[in-house]
Amino acid sequence: MSTLLAFPARWVPIAHTVIAGLAFSTALFSGWLGGLWEELCINSVARWPVEWFPSVSATIGDHALPRAPFQILIALCATPRFLLLLVQWIVHRNPPIRPTKTSDRHDSAATTNGHSSTLKLTGLRTRTAFQKGGEKVQEGIEVVTAPLEEAVEMEVGSTTLVDIELFVGIARTFCCGGWVYITSRDHHDIHDLFMILYLLLTLPWMALSTQNCSDPDSRKKRRLPFYGFLATIPPLIWLYYRHSVMRIPGSYTYYSILEWSLVFWDVTFDALAFTELSHLQIGIVDTNRSGDVLSGPTSNGHYQPSFVLAQPTKSTIKVTKNVSDWTKEGSHITSPQWRALLAWISDVYHAVCFWTIFTSLGFQLFYWSVWKLANLSSYVMATTTGYNFITSLHGLRVHRIMMVVFGMGCYFFPWPAARLVGVSIGTWTGWQSLSGTWARLRGSEEMLAEGQRGWNKTGLVFAAFALLEYHYRPLDLHPAQPLDHPLAKKKDSTAITGRPTLAQQRLVTVGLGALIHLIQTFVTDSGTIISWTWTGYPVKGPTLHPFAGVVIAAAATGTVSKHDVLRPIWSVVGCMTAAVLYIFPDWLGFIGGTVLVAYLTSVFPAYIRAASTLPPGSTFGNALLVKIVLDVVSVVTAAYAFVPMGWLLRERTDLVLGFCMVAVAVGAYAARGIPLIAIQMIPVRSRRRIQSTARWTLISSALLSVVSITIGYSKLPTSAPIPYYPDHKIFTGGIWTVHFGVDKEGRDSQRRMMELIRDAQVDVIGLLESDLHRFVYGNRDLTRVISEELGYYVDLGPGPNKHTWGAALLSKFPILNSTHHLLPSPHGELAPAIFATLDVHGQKVNVMVSHNGQEEDALDRELQTTEIARLLRETEDTPAVFLGYLVTRTGDLRPWPYQILMEDGRMNDIEIGDRWRWCEYIAFRGLWRIGYARIHESDISDTELQIGKFLLPKPGGPVRYESNQEMYWHIGENDVPEPWRLPSMFRDNGTRGHRYVVWDGPLYYLPPERSGLQKYGWGWSTDF
Repeated sequence: MSTLLAFPARWVPIAHTVIAGLAFSTALFSGWLGGLWEELCINSVARWPVEWFPSVSATIGDHALPRAPFQILIALCATPRFLLLLVQWIVHRNPPIRPTKTSDRHDSAATTNGHSSTLKLTGLRTRTAFQKGGEKVQEGIEVVTAPLEEAVEMEVGSTTLVDIELFVGIARTFCCGGWVYITSRDHHDIHDLFMILYLLLTLPWMALSTQNCSDPDSRKKRRLPFYGFLATIPPLIWLYYRHSVMRIPGSYTYYSILEWSLVFWDVTFDALAFTELSHLQIGIVDTNRSGDVLSGPTSNGHYQPSFVLAQPTKSTIKVTKNVSDWTKEGSHITSPQWRALLAWISDVYHAVCFWTIFTSLGFQLFYWSVWKLANLSSYVMATTTGYNFITSLHGLRVHRIMMVVFGMGCYFFPWPAARLVGVSIGTWTGWQSLSGTWARLRGSEEMLAEGQRGWNKTGLVFAAFALLEYHYRPLDLHPAQPLDHPLAKKKDSTAITGRPTLAQQRLVTVGLGALIHLIQTFVTDSGTIISWTWTGYPVKGPTLHPFAGVVIAAAATGTVSKHDVLRPIWSVVGCMTAAVLYIFPDWLGFIGGTVLVAYLTSVFPAYIRAASTLPPGSTFGNALLVKIVLDVVSVVTAAYAFVPMGWLLRERTDLVLGFCMVAVAVGAYAARGIPLIAIQMIPVRSRRRIQSTARWTLISSALLSVVSITIGYSKLPTSAPIPYYPDHKIFTGGIWTVHFGVDKEGRDSQRRMMELIRDAQVDVIGLLESDLHRFVYGNRDLTRVISEELGYYVDLGPGPNKHTWGAALLSKFPILNSTHHLLPSPHGELAPAIFATLDVHGQKVNVMVSHNGQEEDALDRELQTTEIARLLRETEDTPAVFLGYLVTRTGDLRPWPYQILMEDGRMNDIEIGDRWRWCEYIAFRGLWRIGYARIHESDISDTELQIGKFLLPKPGGPVRYESNQEMYWHIGENDVPEPWRLPSMFRDNGTRGHRYVVWDGPLYYLPPERSGLQKYGWGWSTDF
């Protein structure tokens, strides 16, 4: 073989840098020299000179003059781009061997004495030796142990990560082609999509390239552009928000400057690859010619090898006498207790950050898939996902530490306890079942001014302190080397006596995925168990206060449990309690759910400890895949009408829960048989760390339990809710389909809902699409904020195990009795209903809240409305108000729901002339209706708030309208007394985007003279 062409591999990144830099700079200067600068600065908000610097997209794609040379140059950049990916992949799979000083001394001595028959080569792992006389022989490979950091990198390094790096790099290159050749003027959305994907893929590309880099100097240099890239993203997001949402002129210029800086950091990062490739040459070899494939000796006397694609070699690490056993390092160091506590708090906070992001992903996914907003949602998706990935990079490091700790016998896993801390904060502070650091937790501008946007900045500050603590943490508070590492093995003993079987690996993997799904389902909000068992009034089971604290205490108890939690009998108990929770309501179901929570949190640490002995990539990756599948399946049980073949899992939560519990139990049995490291084999330093961690975990769990129960009791209401007009025999009822408490920008809308309900002075309200105790809705309680801040009695309606979208009733008046109903739904989705009897100013009033099926299922709607009418008709002698979702037009005849409800239910439409309704309806009976209005939802939901104001009849005085004209005769606002009037703040332009719609203001009605109430309330009189 002979070399026909050879050139240094470092030329590849140099060529890539020169061409890429020339492409972007040419486009920018072409736009300037061509007199296009002012046009390039124009955007949807402002133009030159307010906007004075163009964006990357406008520069490279809006005009032919700069676009043509840019696209030609960027096409030429493809060759070095792909070649760089290939060369870097080979180098990372076959890192060069750097001999230690001991090896160098041996080589030097042998050469000096003139007895050397081999020549040491720098390059890839495969080394070739040449004997005297030109005879080639293969030298036996001896890998000399590197310093501490290199040993760790060789241990945790994986060709899988290198292969992922190559895949991400190729995908990133194709996405680059997408946004540079499909310009923003060609197709704006596709251009933005490819740009977002490119941005997302650049983050893992930089991270993996830095992680897999074998040269310490090159790795150090590459960190600067990587950190620069990361530091640019937060202000970039903020400026884009100011431009696209707040529409502030001039913001896009600074956004554009940061966008160009991303290009700079990107190109600079790839340019620094030349330091890692300086020892390589790329050559073309003719295999038919005889000759030397080497290009000749270098200045240091070694031969520079030609480029050879070799399979990664498997070498055995041999510990030499001059290398210390670093499992003993740190044994002589003992940090004070306060420092160990600080390290523990930092680790727990890292886990809180992980769970904050982990539990918000489903919430964000729901927003992207349902609201389907275009540019803003795509950008939010990209930036949020990018933030999640950035955080997960740090989480990966912490995760490795946790795995090491568990491999050595730690009995504490901070994720469940960390989430308990989050649950405690969310449940008992002002955020009421929310996580204060969720990216989706934001409010109106007024709320932002009041500091109600969330604790995002505070959370980031704490995260920075936690990172600093970790960086400066003493050695004894870090885990020692894993005992299955060759450096940690002892000649006279074996740490692990056997290896897990393939069956054990698969069972533990599936069980772990099911366990994570159950943890997120039942432990992420302390009110979920209660919502599963709640059956209405009178109260027959646990209420949120104080028994949410009991749930937290049960979870904390399970977390610190040290008995053999993998025993089959404990798994049997867990399966039985899950069945009790699903089958039985009220107290029995709650007790079963509480024990189930304790079971789940108790087996979690043991599961992780067993899983840490298995291949990490396949085990945890496949476990998360199982978890994702179970998440989707659990949602399909209620969302079957919108999913192909969804009928297979219609209302089958029992199957999903049963599979999960069996998988966890079987996986626990398999994990029980996995050989683990004996406690006596754990290094002293790790043993001390385990004891310290266990101590602080026990103390904090006990304290958290006591505080949670105490605060739960302190939140018991000390006084009854007060109606908005307590001295007058009137009340306001409302109906609102709130679309799961997510506004049109994907933010939690509960506090903005509370503002509107408060300002509209609604005494009794039905909330529909309100069951949020699922992972896709963030496991939230929609009624917490409103009921606790404004003071309402709450009836949650059918729980998550009843497979509905949810219905809730909030009342300022005592709820004497309530029953929950699943309306007939043979074809479509289940329809929930609440039928309640209220004590309204001493008078019994029935209230029906319901959510009928969709337009596609005519039979369902007919049967559901017939059942509602039956319930209302059977209590015909009692005044009643219907607050519901019908899907019908005003005046529609059978089989449409309108006529069925009004005639069969003996009800009256609140306003027969309102023909612009489609789903929300208010009907009444046995009451004098005095006001009606429709209030625009702003951007809180996709459905308005409808309210009606009612006046109780005089005792013994029947309510009877002689004709429709008498019932629907409108009068002016000045013709009714002040207590009858609806708020004037929603007239004209309204407030916060809420205004009266359809009419200029509310409609008012005057009861007939025989009611004896025409003058009631004038001068705020309370004489009835």
